[in-house]
Amino acid sequence: MIGRIATAYQIELIKAFRSKLSYVGPILAILLVLMTPLLHPLRGDGENAYRFIAFATPTALNVLGLFLVLSFCASLISGETGTGSIRLVFTRPILRHEFVIAKLLIGFTYAITVSLLVAITAWAIAFAFGSASGVEFGGEMLFTSGAMLRAYLLGFALHLAPQFAFVSYAVMISSFMKSNAASVITSIGIWLLLDAVKYPLGISPMLFATYVDTPWEIFRAQADGLTLEWGDKVYWCLGTSLVAATIFSIAAIVTIHRRNFHG
Repeated sequence: MIGRIATAYQIELIKAFRSKLSYVGPILAILLVLMTPLLHPLRGDGENAYRFIAFATPTALNVLGLFLVLSFCASLISGETGTGSIRLVFTRPILRHEFVIAKLLIGFTYAITVSLLVAITAWAIAFAFGSASGVEFGGEMLFTSGAMLRAYLLGFALHLAPQFAFVSYAVMISSFMKSNAASVITSIGIWLLLDAVKYPLGISPMLFATYVDTPWEIFRAQADGLTLEWGDKVYWCLGTSLVAATIFSIAAIVTIHRRNFHG
């Protein structure tokens, strides 16, 4: 099973590398970070540099980044279903759930790639035009550069949980559809609709999308010279994301198992 999934994943990687559209998202994410100094100028001091990173990273990942991840992942299955090429896939020695798992893995790889490029670009700008040497106040070092880096890396690791939930959600939508356009529009549309009504309906605590900004709160606070402890929101972020990712992944697998691609 693992060998077949690995082979299918390698095929997905090759397809992604050969598709010019795969490069559009990462390039747009990098460009957004490069333009961020226009909104958040760098003064050259350490505190301002970390504030820039704290602003640029979630802005790129939680706004444009989510649209990019949803668009990419929502096209992973629907396109093959619409063209009928998925029939050829199942003539190979691969089971349907292995096919879906490979799609989830390539979607998560894309999400991590976009996130890494955003992080690297933000830190590169901070080092090039600022001073990421720690956060001081009144001549006293509040947070060393090492402490700031650890806070950022922890936030980065935590943010992967809702990222995977978004990936599995989009793949699930893709498993329902026969058109890439319909799949992308549906996945983005439902997300925006739920985001608009979650507070009026009182369902925000149960939605993983509510917590996309939570992983960056500690780093943002430290960039402002404040000490903030992890609260219950972190557990809600992890819990709702993992539960949602599991449900969406299972739904996608069940859908592909039940669909008739040979009729």
